[in-house]
Amino acid sequence: MKGAGTLIRKGTGIVECRICGLNFLPELKEDQERHEQEHLKILAGALPYEIREFLKKVGWEILKNEDLQETPAHLETAKRAIAFAYWARVISNSIPENELQPYMAATFAWLDAIAARDQAEIDRTSEAMKRWNKYGG
Repeated sequence: MKGAGTLIRKGTGIVECRICGLNFLPELKEDQERHEQEHLKILAGALPYEIREFLKKVGWEILKNEDLQETPAHLETAKRAIAFAYWARVISNSIPENELQPYMAATFAWLDAIAARDQAEIDRTSEAMKRWNKYGG
């Protein structure tokens, strides 16, 4: 079977890809195509859903709990993890590559406002982020 080292048998013919996390029937052409598309997204910089969500969860836990913010660098890394998790989602939804800088700048401004617990700035930066809603961001 193609991908033998990266597929986990789940039963009733279903396999889970250890790379992208997709559960699929490898015999179905539609599933093969979807699986291939998931890998193409990863090659373009996207992350599998579970990985994105894990990064965001850990980053948000640090951002929202001052006891976990060991150093300013640790807090900045948490913000970066969240920002990259969101970027991975929008890149999988075909955001143009030239949007990296403005998207990340807006995302970091939003995360900085959240970390500062500045509601007016959170509202302002949230509004600015709507520009990328069509990409799931």
